[in-house]
Amino acid sequence: MWIDDEILVRCDEPLALGCFVPSSHFVVLGSSNAADVEVDTVRCGADAVPVLKRYGGGGTVLLHGGCVVVSLGTWVRQYYQNSLYFAALNQAVIDALALRWPVLAALGQAGHSDIVYVGRKVAGTSLFRSRNYLLYQASLLVDVRRELIDRYLRHPSREPDYRQGRPHGDFLVGLSELASELTPESCLAQLRRALPETLEKQLAGELVPPDPTQFAGLHRRAQASSSPHGS
Repeated sequence: MWIDDEILVRCDEPLALGCFVPSSHFVVLGSSNAADVEVDTVRCGADAVPVLKRYGGGGTVLLHGGCVVVSLGTWVRQYYQNSLYFAALNQAVIDALALRWPVLAALGQAGHSDIVYVGRKVAGTSLFRSRNYLLYQASLLVDVRRELIDRYLRHPSREPDYRQGRPHGDFLVGLSELASELTPESCLAQLRRALPETLEKQLAGELVPPDPTQFAGLHRRAQASSSPHGS
């Protein structure tokens, strides 16, 4: 099962946005990740924790009720230039959050495409590309459930230089640690309210009309699937 399918079925929209707080916890592998390398599959199996996959790259994450997930599908001018689009999309997320919590304007980008605060990871992001189509996903940590992450995820087989070998507990930081009144629910509400405008601003001049025929087979497969997340 693929975590991105609910956005792919909306590929006829110029900009399809979905934000949610997971109603349970589950593991999501990047497109090139192997479960037996990145995940404690025995514990996941014993605890009935699903292991899903996404179309985009990036590392393996544990999604849980302390996260907010942003999924975006849109149509852009350039086939490549992923660094440009990562920077624009991550900045749109940061801008949307900073409108309500100004301290979060200090968030930035490190590694390939992580959103970070002073060298600690706040969000992992990924991109999937099919010519002009772009599928972006970010998993924002609001409350870091370190005990769950340590239980189900191994130390990643590949890591960005800025991680410097740190274990999950030292490497990750939650938004609620930076703004004490911030909760998964308030973060979700703010992103739903502000992100469409900040995305339009950051992607100005890059958006093009939809052309779903570019990946009709993938679209059909997405229509036959579903994703196990909450509201």
